[in-house]
Amino acid sequence: MSKANAAPAAMTRRDYAWHRMDTARNLMVINSILLFEGAVDMERLVSTIALRLPNYPRFTQKVVQRHGRPHWVEDDSFDINRHIKLEQMAQDVSRADLQSHMTRLAHLPLERDRPMWHMTVLDRVNGGHAIVFRVHHCITDGLGLVHVLNHLTDDNGLHGRTPSPVGHPHRATVAHNAVCSAVARGISWLKIAFHVSRLSLLWPDAHSRFKAPMTGEKQLVWLPPLDMERVRAMSKRMGVTLNDVWVAAVSGALRKYLDEHGQRPDGRALRAAVTFNLREKANAFQLGNEFGLVAVDLPTNVDDPRLRLRQASARMTAIKRSHQPRATMAFLSIAGCLPTALQHFALNLFTSKGSVVLTNIEGPVSRRYLAGSRMTDLICWVPQAGKLGVGLAFISYAGQIQLALFVDTDLVPDPDRLMALTYEAFEELQLATAGAVAPQSSAELAGGTALATGS
Repeated sequence: MSKANAAPAAMTRRDYAWHRMDTARNLMVINSILLFEGAVDMERLVSTIALRLPNYPRFTQKVVQRHGRPHWVEDDSFDINRHIKLEQMAQDVSRADLQSHMTRLAHLPLERDRPMWHMTVLDRVNGGHAIVFRVHHCITDGLGLVHVLNHLTDDNGLHGRTPSPVGHPHRATVAHNAVCSAVARGISWLKIAFHVSRLSLLWPDAHSRFKAPMTGEKQLVWLPPLDMERVRAMSKRMGVTLNDVWVAAVSGALRKYLDEHGQRPDGRALRAAVTFNLREKANAFQLGNEFGLVAVDLPTNVDDPRLRLRQASARMTAIKRSHQPRATMAFLSIAGCLPTALQHFALNLFTSKGSVVLTNIEGPVSRRYLAGSRMTDLICWVPQAGKLGVGLAFISYAGQIQLALFVDTDLVPDPDRLMALTYEAFEELQLATAGAVAPQSSAELAGGTALATGS
């Protein structure tokens, strides 16, 4: 079995913050499930993963303290068979059973004395098999995870031992941004400091059922995928991005859910922590975490779906022009320097500002094959931190979009209903925007935008 022999490397403070972020109520684990056609060939599957995954040293390393600093150190007792487990099902697995298996696994912490990842293979799923892939957030973010999945898989069923050289972590080179002047860097850091201060002074989010105390009992749900072309056509008609449509649809679903549970949705808007990638795509092979969590006032208090979409787009555009994403990334780096108890205090203070986490992940654009089996679906759930207990994810794969919800059941006791409302919100937006022409001006969007964006 091939194994990486990387030298110990200092862990970034940002990744160390994620490493220490686990709590009894929220584990910092990215849960994903890969669904495949046909029966599983475990020998072939394990052989493929054992050959390819160690090309990323983080998957054969554990976190060890050296001279008071956390380091990535090679696990001398690394055994691929401790990380891949086959669970043989007594009968065909129904959707409800699969959801129960996913929920059970999502409650299990990853072993901290070994590389923090695990795969559970389930046979007899939808006439094929499934792989539950769990990776601790300290190893990588969503963009890095997609890079890993592309490297593990092939673009056709003619499985070979050697993966495609495209994007291979041993051949990739780091893409550098143009070097700016010291003055420009200084101004940038001043703006980042301003946004860190501003975020710390924000009022806690509006009171709603999404901000109640959590127990740590979680549930993962998902629905059949959406056709990406339908959503893309809608975004083009309105002159917005796919992510804008996602934010608007979630806003509509949260609004309807609160209304159904007797809470007035027309008052103060709910705030979300939305992930914002800050990494060059070409550098995804480096893994680690390079993204910000930006505070967005969702248009949950807007009844008209078209106006809701336009306001969502205006607010996301404002954030792209601001330093807020880099400010929150800097906040995580600072948190990684603090004592553990102080880090949790700072994180709770920060996460009290929002009610939900939203993420949008661009997955593989074409069908992928692992050990000769075609992957039909890819679903991913976003973990929540601190006082957040509701996470919604949107991941694309081979022309389809998969929606997934990960919640604390004390906050959302009927997660299937919230998931169904999110699906319905896309349908509502499609009907409301039919025949629309992309707006020429954003002047009408100014009303209600509550972000102080600074450039």
